Amino acid sequence: MAIWRRVLTGFAVVIGSAVVAPAASATIAPHVTLDQSTGTAAGSTRNLGMDLTFAPSGSDSPKDLTVSLPAGLLANASIDGGECLKTTTPTAACQVGSGTVSASETLLGIPVPVPVSLPVVFDLVAPPKPGDLAGLALSVSLLGSTSPLGSPADITVRPSSSPAGVGLNMSFTDVPDTYMGLPISVDELNTTFNGLRLPASCPSSPANVTVSGDSYQDPTTRSASAPLHVTSCSALPYAPAFKVTAARDRSDSGVKVTTDITQRPGEATSRTVALTLPAAVVGPNVTAVLNGGILCSNPTLAGCKTIGSASSTSPLYPRKLTGRAYLTGSLAAPAITIVFPPPFSLQLNGAVDLATNTTTFSHVPDIPLTDLGVTLAGGPDAVFAASCAPAGGTATSTLTSQNGDRTRRVSSNFTVAGCPGSTGGGGGGGSSAGGSGAGGASGTSTARRPHRPRIVSASLSGLLRGRPSLSFTLLAGSDAPKLRSFAVGLPRGLSFVRRRAHGRLRLEGLSVTGAQVKSLALERGRLVVTLRRPVARLAVTLRSRALKESPGLERRARQRRIKSLKLTVITTNVRGGTTTLTLLMRKLHL
Repeated sequence: MAIWRRVLTGFAVVIGSAVVAPAASATIAPHVTLDQSTGTAAGSTRNLGMDLTFAPSGSDSPKDLTVSLPAGLLANASIDGGECLKTTTPTAACQVGSGTVSASETLLGIPVPVPVSLPVVFDLVAPPKPGDLAGLALSVSLLGSTSPLGSPADITVRPSSSPAGVGLNMSFTDVPDTYMGLPISVDELNTTFNGLRLPASCPSSPANVTVSGDSYQDPTTRSASAPLHVTSCSALPYAPAFKVTAARDRSDSGVKVTTDITQRPGEATSRTVALTLPAAVVGPNVTAVLNGGILCSNPTLAGCKTIGSASSTSPLYPRKLTGRAYLTGSLAAPAITIVFPPPFSLQLNGAVDLATNTTTFSHVPDIPLTDLGVTLAGGPDAVFAASCAPAGGTATSTLTSQNGDRTRRVSSNFTVAGCPGSTGGGGGGGSSAGGSGAGGASGTSTARRPHRPRIVSASLSGLLRGRPSLSFTLLAGSDAPKLRSFAVGLPRGLSFVRRRAHGRLRLEGLSVTGAQVKSLALERGRLVVTLRRPVARLAVTLRSRALKESPGLERRARQRRIKSLKLTVITTNVRGGTTTLTLLMRKLHL
């Protein structure tokens, strides 16, 4: 960059009398300090300051650098509706951090006495490698111009087997030690990362953010860490809902079982999940286990048969995750193992207690999920069988919060479809019942959860730059009529950018996933979207081309004076019923 060349060359006038310092042993000494001044509340979205210093000796400089975030400290990959993960070019809507980089220079072998400090920005970009969650581009900003500083970092998810727990690693490779042909030595990287979701557990000994790396002249890896403080875990809401359905083939006793656990955004995550099926209704299919070849010691072995599938939805990731289920362990101690592929290389192990017909998943990762569904296949090789005597019963899910301080016991009535005299899919929703403290659950509720539409995974970004981007997912509700149309009412300070083409409203920057748009209209400031066909679920993204931000809102955003903004969506289902939904969005990425 010509500007940088002039900045560095300008130092030549002050080094005429400089004395070359004696050579020191080549190494770096990393050190990390965290700034949590924006808050430490568990499960909240906060900015996190991170000051990395390296104290390089001689002309050495950091080469490979990895920042390991503790389990539960997560970045939001859903900003800009997931568009950031599709491009390698940094965009304003995908900026996730900023700060300064300080470096020492050497001209003609003589150290420049004054280090250079320049502003930098971090942007979420497409995964650099297969299996990465995302990439993190680091760019230097000077006089309105930016240029990349090295290649994007790999953001990866540590697997379940990691000693540090499931979490994120950000790995920079070959951090530049020259620029425009001039040697530099990176001294400090002082940054603030925006919109990180804090863990949902409050351990007595805080987990650490760890920085490790080597240098160009010393391959030895050195590390440093700083504690991440998390508070107010008991203030997080925790009200998971549970539903089970079952269906039997008429030609055999194998039964297809589907369990679904849902939570609202912003709730505490679960550390332990125990699912109990009534043995008199649905019990182990002993014949299939003994003769069907579905039991394997390790799901990674070739020829290991799947027994079902799993899917999960997280507000922090733009796509639904899908995995496979396996029956593992031994005849005496079987287990149901769910394996999710990269970028979330997770493995959930559920120990099966044959005596109680209970499967218990322990050490569930601290990843917020609004929906986790598991379907175990039916047929002759099914894990479970139904005798149809009786044909129905009550399943129970016992869940313990990530912090271990609350337990909820949720019930779901169901009837096995396909049994003589049964009709339909035979499922029911459940609501959580009391329980405080980790010692156990109290109370049971069999009341159905209201089947009404919901807004989930709502996110708003770009307010700091006057380029707002809004995304959310709309659900019709379990067992509810599908949606025919919806109207979006924006938060105060935002408005739609109107354009017309051939006499019709055109809204650039609008995308609807999971449905086809028949028509658009603006009525009293609301965007009315009519669908070609009714759907039960759809995702809406309104990028900056479709939205306009008022100067007042932008000013308040820059001053960090906004706590939340209200989104209003009015849904209309195929039966003509309307529901007004409001959501206070707190994921504003300020």
